[in-house]
This record gives sequence, structure tokens and C-alpha cells, in this order.
Amino acid sequence: MKSNISLILNGKDPKVLASQKAEQKLYSYYELKTKDYYIHLVKADIKMRVTEIGTGKPIILVPGNTGDAFPLIPLMAELKGRRIIAINRPGGGLSDGMDYENVDFRELTIETIETVMNTFQIDSAPFVGHSIGGHWCQWFAMDRPERVEALVLLGVPGNIINTCPPLALRMLSIHGINSVLYRFAVSEKREKALNGLKFMGHSEETLRKLPEAMAECYYNFQQLPNYKKSSLSMMESINRPWGSNARIKIRENELRSIKHPVLYLWGTNDPFGSIATGRHIAGYVKNSVFHEVQNAGHLPWLDKAQECGAQILGFLAKNDK
Repeated sequence: MKSNISLILNGKDPKVLASQKAEQKLYSYYELKTKDYYIHLVKADIKMRVTEIGTGKPIILVPGNTGDAFPLIPLMAELKGRRIIAINRPGGGLSDGMDYENVDFRELTIETIETVMNTFQIDSAPFVGHSIGGHWCQWFAMDRPERVEALVLLGVPGNIINTCPPLALRMLSIHGINSVLYRFAVSEKREKALNGLKFMGHSEETLRKLPEAMAECYYNFQQLPNYKKSSLSMMESINRPWGSNARIKIRENELRSIKHPVLYLWGTNDPFGSIATGRHIAGYVKNSVFHEVQNAGHLPWLDKAQECGAQILGFLAKNDK
């Protein structure tokens, strides 16, 4: 694996400090107290940030997109009585940057999650994963089944049978062109920082209801050094102009191998896959529950935080070990 020395974040960088301030403002809005840990990933040779929220039985939270945990803060606020271990995946969330070129994506998944669980001395736990973070959770359930108690998959869970990334994300997989397109995908103005969520199936009404601190987080995190490199190299790794990279796509036989209880929370407006597609996917997982989140996009908790939180807590209560 190539060196990531140039991708190391400087804690004194004004952009890093602005991102920390914006995120803390968002946590404070939802009255959540946090504690940060920085963990060294040996093979990747980078420092990864893990955030602990709340007390109680642990949940491992694996965010989507580039790896920022902050979009999940409204959902964290609904998971009362649980200790949330939020992994800011390599490349995002104030973890060091990540160049995904020539990286074994599945190997990185296992190393990342296993390192976190070992650090926190957690033998097994339920997992909550969003989008490509849900993809990571499914891989971990396949490769380390004894460490997974249950899975909650938010939105279309990564690159999986019968789903397809939206055209904009597929175009971001084309090296060179993606650098130009990235300028249009990332807002240069704070007041427009949430506009990208419209392409994820979220309404103007949902965006208006989000606290100002959410927009500040999106704006500041996307300005971080190496965020662009981390995002685009990941898109090049997992997507192709015509769909998902076949090497990482989760297929039918792999879904059948998952024996854990699985809850799908799937927005009816998710552009990655229809409700019919979601039910078809869930049909391959023997012990699964599929819940439609009406009028919700790819990040369904942004539209229906209370509903998603209640579904998760109810599901985990039935499947606690």
C-alpha cells in the first residue's frame, strides 16, 4: 500500500479548526456529548478518528459517502440509551485523508472495523451502516460473523445487486473529468452547502428544517485538505461510468450467506434503488425486516429522524444478545 504521508491532517490548519467548530455546534444543537479517539490503522498507516456518544449497550456506526459521521447526528439523538461508536471512515470525518488507488477496499474494511472493536474491547455488537458504510457492514458480517449481532442498513446499502449509483456519482469515477465535475458538486457558498442533498432524494422542506450547523458542517468538511482526493479516489475505486465496480459489488450468494438479523430502512425517494429493488434484495437475506420510509431520500433519517430511531431501537431490543 502506498504511503499516505501527504494526506495527514494538520490539527492546527484553520480549515480543520473550522470543521471541528461546526461539528461541535451540530452536536450541541442536538444536546449530545462526545469524546474523540484517534486510532492508528497499521496497514493504511493513517490516523482515524472515532467518536463516542452516549452510554449503554454499544452500537458500531459506519457512515456513508466519504466517511463523515456528522450527517448522522440527528439520528444519534434518537438512539437514547445506547453507546454509539461512530467510525469516521478513512478520508472523512477529520480522519486522515485516504488515497484509494490500489487499496484493497474489503481488506481496509475489515482492518478498520476490527481495529476499532479491539481498541474499545468490544467482542461483538450490532452495526448501523449508511450507504457504502452499509456495504462495509455487510462485508464485515460475512468475514467476521461472530463479531456482528445484527445489521441496520440505512438507505441503499452500497454497491449491491440491482442497484445503480446516480449518473453524477458514476461520472465522478472517471479520472480527470471527475476533477472538473467536483467543482460543481461541492458548493463554494455556505448557504448552498445542502443543495447536494436534493440529488439524494431530499425535499426543500427537509433541507429547510435542518439546523444551520448542518450546512456549516457540509461546507467546512468539503473544504478540508485532501477531502477531494479522498472522495474522488474512492469514487474511482467503487464505481464505473456504467454502474458499480464488479469487483466490489455484493451479489446474491453473498447476501444469502448473511445469517444475522437485518433491518433495511429504505427511503421511497432513494435515487440509488426503488422500493421494489429493496424488497428484492431483502428477499435474499433470510432473517430480514424491510421498512419503507415514506417521502425520504438516501439519508432517510434526515426526513424522518424519529421514525428511523424508533425502528432501530425496536429492532435492536428484539435482537439484543
